[in-house]
Amino acid sequence: MFRGNKQHSQPGKFSLKQFLALGTIVSLIVLSKLMPYLLPKFGWEIPVDQSWSYLWNFSPMLPLAVVTGATLSLRRAVLLTTVTYLAGDLGIWLVTGHRDWAFFPTSPSIYLSVWLIVFVGAAGARWMDDRDLLLQSLRNLISGFVGATLFFLITNFAVWAFGNGATYPHNLGGLSECYTMAVPFYRNSLYAMAIYVPLLTALFQMIVPTGEKIPAVELGETHQI
Repeated sequence: MFRGNKQHSQPGKFSLKQFLALGTIVSLIVLSKLMPYLLPKFGWEIPVDQSWSYLWNFSPMLPLAVVTGATLSLRRAVLLTTVTYLAGDLGIWLVTGHRDWAFFPTSPSIYLSVWLIVFVGAAGARWMDDRDLLLQSLRNLISGFVGATLFFLITNFAVWAFGNGATYPHNLGGLSECYTMAVPFYRNSLYAMAIYVPLLTALFQMIVPTGEKIPAVELGETHQI
């Protein structure tokens, strides 16, 4: 919807329409993260400590990191995903009144993993720079599955090492048990990648028009989309 207007934006700058569109996407993603904490207020009780009670990790949060990494400059991608995650965590604290439900000992590993997924998305775009939507979606899906796997490995290692409401023996058996218990969450992350990555890829292709360039300041080069 923005592609036909060549005067709406200068290279490296977002127009008001683009900014509002991104803001809408971010708001909806934050709302999706808050949903299991908002539903009990409407009579739907979801025990946060029971993995089978809700599709935990089935969220557009991680897909956003992949797609922004593949689409925006590195600085903007990291900033957008960090702000989105932080807004979601602050929202959980506000909605539930439990700071420990939003920020816990393994939170740094989550943010580190999200930033790494941004880099994976950017690396995938550098590996296969294509403007065809179908190929972009396929490329981002591959990056997304790699990113979800890294998220699973890093964050659950942190759970095993530092604890997060669960205590596992600090041996190979405990580490294996920790990863085994997290498989349902990993599966939901893969489902989320399969559904949300193509959707966000299409949305970002409309929001950031083909032919514009957004400078990747950190890399000292221009990343063309």
